[in-house]
Amino acid sequence: MKITIYGGGWLGQPLATRLSSNEFREKNEGTSVEVRVTSRSEERLNRLKKDGINALAFTLGQSLAEHANKAALLDNDLVIINIPPGRKNLANNPQASAEFVRNMCELIHSTSIEYKAKIVFISTSAVYGNVQGEITELSPLNPATESAHAHQAIEEYIRHNIPQTACILRLAGLVGADRHPGKFLAGKQGLAAGSQKINLVHQRDVINAIEKIILNDAWGETLLLSSTEHPTREAYYSWAAKQLNLTPPTFSAEEQEQPGKHLNPEYTLRKLSLSLAYPSPYDML
Repeated sequence: MKITIYGGGWLGQPLATRLSSNEFREKNEGTSVEVRVTSRSEERLNRLKKDGINALAFTLGQSLAEHANKAALLDNDLVIINIPPGRKNLANNPQASAEFVRNMCELIHSTSIEYKAKIVFISTSAVYGNVQGEITELSPLNPATESAHAHQAIEEYIRHNIPQTACILRLAGLVGADRHPGKFLAGKQGLAAGSQKINLVHQRDVINAIEKIILNDAWGETLLLSSTEHPTREAYYSWAAKQLNLTPPTFSAEEQEQPGKHLNPEYTLRKLSLSLAYPSPYDML
């Protein structure tokens, strides 16, 4: 099985390590696995290669038309596309966003339609926008940023063109060993929306979910991954800052509480037979 992970950063690199492991090969009925990872950073490429991972230079959103590694990048059984949800080059730039989406859809067309690879597309819960109440996989989308609009457009392309050979995985805010939530808001004053519920998911649970998608052939699905507990911003980030002996943030008084959205991953957990390693954000520290 040939796998290419487009985006070898914070999530892509440990994911590549997992999918290259003997443990994954054994779970996959002993199938030989060859994993490649792309990155635009020369420093990260060298780090990946040093860790024994086959790494190729590629920038997400770049056209493949004249790329030197085009043949290698397209020769896959499975492609995992991991676009960071807050890409700065898309912020307030509709033209850049449209070009990014066009090139990403070209990449998906080449890999999945011409070369018949299955696709896991890592999307973001930001596609739901700033709404109130419970959110599931079936909730309407209402993106509020250029990056979220781009993710929605790519999702729609996938659902329209390869509905049975792709899986869309929408993620809550990411937490991991070097993304400590205690640092997110520490020391900030007079913050709004203290009563808003938070939606976080741990890196390990994301990697476990992607592994389950592959092993369970969960194609044709749109999934949503988050912790199952949702404390308020004020309660959680104040507590998290204290765990690092940092100054807790302060929040302004609210005339009316606005709990915001809370993600319900029940369907995804059931579909993948997945038990979260970190069901509560308090477990993640």
